[in-house]
Amino acid sequence: MLWRAMLSLKKNKGKTALLFVIMLVVANLVISGLSIQSASEKSMKQIRESLGSDVTLSVNMMNIMQNRQKGEAMNQVMSPITEEMADQLKDLNYVASYNYSISGSVNSEGLTAIETQTNTQVPNGMKEEFKDGATQTTLGDFSVSGNTTMQNLESFVDGSYELTEGKLLSEADEGSSYVVMSKTLADENDLSIGSKITVSSVDGSTTTELEVVGIFTINSSNSMGNMMFNQQNPMNMLYVSLGTAKAITNSEHLTSAVYYLDDPEHKEAFKQEAEAKTTIDWETYSLDANDQMYERNISTLENMESFAMIFVVVVVIAGGSILCLILILTIKNRTYEIGVLVSLGETKLNIIIQQFIEIAVIGIVAFTLSLGSGKLIANVISGMLESGASNSNVTMQMPQMGMESQNGSSQMPNERGGQKGNAFENAFTAPQNSELDVSLTAPDVLKLAGLTTLICTAATLLPALYILRLSPREILVRKEG
Repeated sequence: MLWRAMLSLKKNKGKTALLFVIMLVVANLVISGLSIQSASEKSMKQIRESLGSDVTLSVNMMNIMQNRQKGEAMNQVMSPITEEMADQLKDLNYVASYNYSISGSVNSEGLTAIETQTNTQVPNGMKEEFKDGATQTTLGDFSVSGNTTMQNLESFVDGSYELTEGKLLSEADEGSSYVVMSKTLADENDLSIGSKITVSSVDGSTTTELEVVGIFTINSSNSMGNMMFNQQNPMNMLYVSLGTAKAITNSEHLTSAVYYLDDPEHKEAFKQEAEAKTTIDWETYSLDANDQMYERNISTLENMESFAMIFVVVVVIAGGSILCLILILTIKNRTYEIGVLVSLGETKLNIIIQQFIEIAVIGIVAFTLSLGSGKLIANVISGMLESGASNSNVTMQMPQMGMESQNGSSQMPNERGGQKGNAFENAFTAPQNSELDVSLTAPDVLKLAGLTTLICTAATLLPALYILRLSPREILVRKEG
């Protein structure tokens, strides 16, 4: 059978070449679709793990606006968030970690702030009063941020701030007198790791000595904004532990409480559990999920995944149909050969196996070549899809705004999407700065092998059954007719 199959391939070179081209095209398109589908699934998993997993306990401003009396100031009806309130949520299901923050401002006689503006009088001791009589100092030369842990702070996670010396504060540093500051502020005051500074509350009632354990650089000017006072300058920010911030700011109330979930898809389940198992007044407070980026990117990737699935199904059906049609048309030329073989006692099964071997040999060669060329096509297709997504303002990267737009170094939101490179060059280079990794994986290869086998089997059985359903005499009579 194998020998007859190889002789048949050699004799019918034109048909062999035509089948090979069709199989190669089909295999390339299938591997492209599978690669994009696999890449979309992997990207969605990565996004689920990195974006939109944080939920913030905050004051429900909409309800407060609706319930306040006419002429009543917002701060008179707002209720601050307490640590006891926030603790009710930290041990609920789906919470992987959490961070409580207290923000305020401090002064220091021995520490020189990075001046923001000259000849600016900064009001000293301004306080904001809440309806329960709690106060929070809002202005001073330095901003202070007390946190349960700095590990999940957005500025350090997204690379806007980068730790260059020492360490970031963690839960293990609670109760310590450690401080993390910007390199600019440290250089301005000739400070290094281990140096001591003294800060005081704005009203002067509390003085605390702090030890520098971490120094960071600011890599992005987006956070600069329009600064009026020294405390608004991120270079004048001092990061301390939560307990130290309480002592310095003379406040027991949290500025925010953020809960990082194990999966952003659990945010609704987390909210429902919070409403059922806590005593928090959800008319006054709310849980806000930071999932805009997650929802936007997931929607794009889901569309890509659906497109890839439909693409693969259409290619398999169309490719298999074309192969079957070609084999049906060409098998009539082999009617006499089949009739003779059957007459000589060759079983119909062996004849079908021979037909399968012929198409399988072509399929194996096409399959092997497609492992390389299919990746190139996948790069081009994925680049086209991402370009379209970028032009629709659905990008993997938030638009760059702020100070950079003033010095001409900013990146426009559609810059990557608007760039048109050479398609041939793009084929050899996967899309850059992208969450879509179209690398060929082992499951993709196995799927392609399975689909190739399925196409070869279908393309062999249907044409063969068309002839072999007849008796040897009927086959020979048809040939003679």
